[in-house]
Formats: sequence, structure tokens, C-alpha cells
Amino acid sequence: MAVIAPRIMRGFTLVADDDANLALSIEELALPTLEETVETFQPGGADGEVEIAGLGTKALTLGAKVKGVAPGINAMFAGEPGTRRTWTGKTLVVDEETGEEHEHAIDVLGRLTKIGPAAMQGGKVNGYDYEVKSIWTYTEYWNGQVLHRFSLKTGGWDIQNFDQMNSHRRSFLFS
Repeated sequence: MAVIAPRIMRGFTLVADDDANLALSIEELALPTLEETVETFQPGGADGEVEIAGLGTKALTLGAKVKGVAPGINAMFAGEPGTRRTWTGKTLVVDEETGEEHEHAIDVLGRLTKIGPAAMQGGKVNGYDYEVKSIWTYTEYWNGQVLHRFSLKTGGWDIQNFDQMNSHRRSFLFS
């Protein structure tokens, strides 16, 4: 049995469209929650129900809180149909036991669908809450290796837990 020591985040950033780096203004970055779609089913002869899993993944959302005003980011809101932008989150993680540094990163292609200005207060730095939705591709990296990859255009998950998957379905549906 492997015992895993705590890993400490030593810094993170969000880069929008490979151009706007929020390293000095980002307060929080909420990576998309990976959640399966399930359906509750109670068989006719059973006393209880079961949740049937494996039906797909719920829509992904990337969230961020930024201090200050980022007009370049605010200008990325909405847009014409089909407009999506790249969003790259990067985190430096340090293993508490060994001191080894790890890179944890994500790339998503999605739309900035929500800008929530924080309440203005005297003597406080104003900020914004952002949500990126309508995510068509999601790739999560651990030390440069692809941990997970989702692509709506290829039918869903290409890689999960470092392993390729759904190759047969992709070749059948998208050839």
C-alpha cells in the first residue's frame, strides 16, 4: 500500500488565450469538477434502487476569482457562436516528504460565460469572479504527461488516468 505525503501548492496562474497571464492578480482557480452522469433505476422486482453510471460526464466549468480590473479578460465575454478561447491553468506542487516539485496543469477550450463583479468596498481591492463553460476540450497534465483528456468532437474521453480509452468507439463513429 502506497502512503502519499501531503503535497503543497506553491503557486498557480491562469493564462487566457496564450496571451493574458493572471499570475499577479488571480486569487482563486477552481478546476472543473469531473462528475459522471448517473440515472437512478429501480428494477421491477427489487426493493431498492441503483444508480447506473457510465452514461457520460456532466458539463465542465472552470472558475476563477481575480483581484483588480482585467479589461482584456472582460472583453473575452461571450462572442459570436462558435467562439471559444484557450484557458491554461498551471500549478507548482511540492511533495512535503521529498521536496520534489511537480507541475499540475490544465488546458481547456471554452467560453467565458459569466463575469461577476465583486461588491465594491472602500479601502478594498475590487475583483471579478469568472466562469468558463461550454468547454469542448479539457486536458489535465501531471508532470507533462496527459492524465485526462476529454474532447467533445471525438466523442468524449480519450485518456483517463494516463490510459487511452474509447479508441474503438472513435474509429467506429468518426472514421
